[in-house]
Amino acid sequence: MILTGVLDLLRETPAYRQVLRALRDGESGAPPALGVLRAARPFVLAALAEDWSAPVIYITARVDRAYNTAEQLPVWAPERPILRFAEPAALFYERAAWGDGAVRARIETLAALISDAPGEKLPLVVTSTRAWMQRTLPVQQFRKATERLRPGQRVEIEKLIARLLSAGYAPASMVVEAGQFARRGGLLDVFPPALPQPVRIELFDGGIASLRAFAPGTQRTSARLEEALRTPAREALPGGGPQGAQHLQPGCDSLPLT
Repeated sequence: MILTGVLDLLRETPAYRQVLRALRDGESGAPPALGVLRAARPFVLAALAEDWSAPVIYITARVDRAYNTAEQLPVWAPERPILRFAEPAALFYERAAWGDGAVRARIETLAALISDAPGEKLPLVVTSTRAWMQRTLPVQQFRKATERLRPGQRVEIEKLIARLLSAGYAPASMVVEAGQFARRGGLLDVFPPALPQPVRIELFDGGIASLRAFAPGTQRTSARLEEALRTPAREALPGGGPQGAQHLQPGCDSLPLT
């Protein structure tokens, strides 16, 4: 069910027009509160996202509310990219790896927020305070570790592999999970977390001859790609290891040896 036509009724209300005007004029201070019931907030959020000429980030107090809002938004804004900036399953004090789904969702969101590709629709990001408080890569480092690959682009495979390693990708004999890459002669398989499928890069005569998506289960290629966005594989890059170790050194030195 699509209910985008109902948004026009909200746009006719004085309170909504006042809030939108205050946001566009850049008035100091917080805009007037709408006093919207929680159940109606996805409806108001969809209208604001359609009327605002920039990405919109909606932060909830609880994880379950962020999930419920993201599930409802496609009814009100079916053509808008709706992304979940996810929170890790492990708590901050637990020594547990993040789930693959949370890592991919966060990388996909960060890639959409920095994208400057013409014609791409602005994202609507839904997140929770817990997810928002988790530190991530600075925008400059994320941009530096991101590149767009296109057929005809001149590349040196050894340098491309070096960039993959510095962006947190792990070598594998066969690419089946996000964040992996594999080289077989003139073919280089890469699975950027922000893409739904891995990409097979065919290299010939010092350049990219073709880009194809392929299924991890069968390893069979499907559609040709005009370009592929290669993002970092994780939010903590290998190059930050020495700096992190230096930051932790004073605390480690103070621990007892027993």
